Amino acid sequence: MSSPLPPQAPQAPLFGGMLEIGRGLATVLKHFGRQPVTLEYPEAMPELSGRFHGRLCLLTKSDGADLCIGCKACARVCPCVDLIQIEMHRDAAKKPVIDRFTIDMGRCIFCGNCTEVCPVDCIKMLPDFELADYSREALTLDKFDLTLDGAQSDEWRRTHGLTPTVD
Repeated sequence: MSSPLPPQAPQAPLFGGMLEIGRGLATVLKHFGRQPVTLEYPEAMPELSGRFHGRLCLLTKSDGADLCIGCKACARVCPCVDLIQIEMHRDAAKKPVIDRFTIDMGRCIFCGNCTEVCPVDCIKMLPDFELADYSREALTLDKFDLTLDGAQSDEWRRTHGLTPTVD
């Protein structure tokens, strides 16, 4: 028959808890006033690879005119069915006029197929990754939301080693 355990003093758990709280406070005071060793998003923006696939955009010509010719190659190659919607018509001079260009970013898988197949290098991916919103409808971007103006398009082409001006 084993002997029963000796009874512990009632102060032992209280003293042990106070000791651990004291150790925790000592650790906090030791690090108080030091510069943080690591900074993470959103305090510091991460450095993204040049191959990062973020928000899609439509580049324009240097004068701000549409660069898209409405060929719908991007819509055909997209693995997400009906993600890219394009409606266009031709004007009197037989030039394409894009009436509607929408992309549902909520369903996009950021594969980049649409950017690779574009014959005029119109659709590109930006390093923007902060795409969260409160509704699914807000994630459907139209032509106005997607289009970069002429100066922004020239800057994008310049930073990616392409001819900066397009007529």
